[in-house]
Amino acid sequence: MKKFLLIGAAALMVSNSTFAGGILTNTNQNAAFLRNPARDAIIAIDGVYSNPAGIAFLPQGFHLSVSWQAAFQKRQMNVNNQLFQLNGGKADKYFEGVAKAPVIPSFQAAYVINDKWSVSAQFAVGGGGGKCEFENGLPMFEELVGGQLAGAQATSYGLTQNLTGKQFFYGFQVGATYRITDNFSVFGGARGVLANCAYEGAISNITANNVAAGTYLAAVKAQVDAGLAQLEPVKDMAGYKEQYQQLAAQSAALAKGAALLGSDFNLDCSQSGFGITPIIGLDWNLGKLNLAAKYEFRTKINLENDSENTSANVTALMPAYADGAKVRSDIPAILTVGAQYQLVDAVRVMGGFHYYWDKDAKGTPIKKGDNTWEANLGVEWDVNDKVLLSLGGQRTQYGFDDADMADTNFNISSTAICLGGAYKFSEKMKLNIGYMHSFYDDHNFKNANGTACNYTRKNDVIGASLDIRF
Repeated sequence: MKKFLLIGAAALMVSNSTFAGGILTNTNQNAAFLRNPARDAIIAIDGVYSNPAGIAFLPQGFHLSVSWQAAFQKRQMNVNNQLFQLNGGKADKYFEGVAKAPVIPSFQAAYVINDKWSVSAQFAVGGGGGKCEFENGLPMFEELVGGQLAGAQATSYGLTQNLTGKQFFYGFQVGATYRITDNFSVFGGARGVLANCAYEGAISNITANNVAAGTYLAAVKAQVDAGLAQLEPVKDMAGYKEQYQQLAAQSAALAKGAALLGSDFNLDCSQSGFGITPIIGLDWNLGKLNLAAKYEFRTKINLENDSENTSANVTALMPAYADGAKVRSDIPAILTVGAQYQLVDAVRVMGGFHYYWDKDAKGTPIKKGDNTWEANLGVEWDVNDKVLLSLGGQRTQYGFDDADMADTNFNISSTAICLGGAYKFSEKMKLNIGYMHSFYDDHNFKNANGTACNYTRKNDVIGASLDIRF
């Protein structure tokens, strides 16, 4: 039973990117990404995030982009375990987490001072970004509660469970760009990251053979204790000693199980932490061709708990959720490279590549798998002086091994399609609109409990941003 609770705690401590990007990184920090994700070498105001060194090649003056996005995701788990037949008669069960983030704000601002210096700043939700609700709980909880009771010869069990998690990694970035030559610029800056997470959940109404689980386990323990009493006079004799020790161990396990399953588990934990991300970048502008790169160093974050767990057994057996406890949750280092080429006056094509050092980040769920990489392509067409249309796609390949998967933390490789456009109200004001849909792979495997699992997701994001130049 202790193993069950600790597994749950470890899984919940890991954040998920709700939108686009790596395990803990949202790369869609402006709605312009939704109409074209290949922005690693873009020369535009949203480049404050995606290509900050490219800011040097914007017109002199003040530039601002204010953005809104809304994301909707489902995390779907189809599982099969013969144990589940003891709760409802079916080995196949479906569990779903629904994540909604109707308002994801961000802004980017830059001031091009002269032909050498530029400064920039941005605010965005750099990781997490929404609330995910598992109304019917998680397979891992049912596997381990049911397994505990089946191990005590229960022929049926029941439980009620639910879990809600909220994760927001707010980032405020500042930096400066210097134009070394007419064609080459460099960037240096930093992002302060404020992490704010909260988890609420309960496992209640646990029953075995249609009675309270604690009562059932206590009754089984009484039977075992009766056998112990019979063996007491001969417990040290050859042929009985091992039998007595086995019954004694069984009695102790049943006592612990009766105490644990005899009361509800209620979790109420908030976490907060702060970290700093150093960032460097460069841009090489060759007219029709623009090349760029950016490196974000690993962000060290310690999350500290503020817990009001209503069940004493939650704090006792889940020390990672104890009030005041600290949990490491680093954001991995990231390298991005990109290129943009103007085919004709009205058409531009672009591409990019991202690499995340997930395995080097402390607190990462990656234990046996590999790091994450992404590749993207995009095209933009200036239909006329007012209207722009764009289309793009991105492949995100996570390195999760089967052993790295958990019910509350499974990142599935995907291919995203992005489309949208922009409308110029004037030379100094432009509206971007975009839509992204992600097509997720299916990940099939058997977990440590022998459950056959099929994990996948559904994801849609819409957004709009207004770019203004003063």
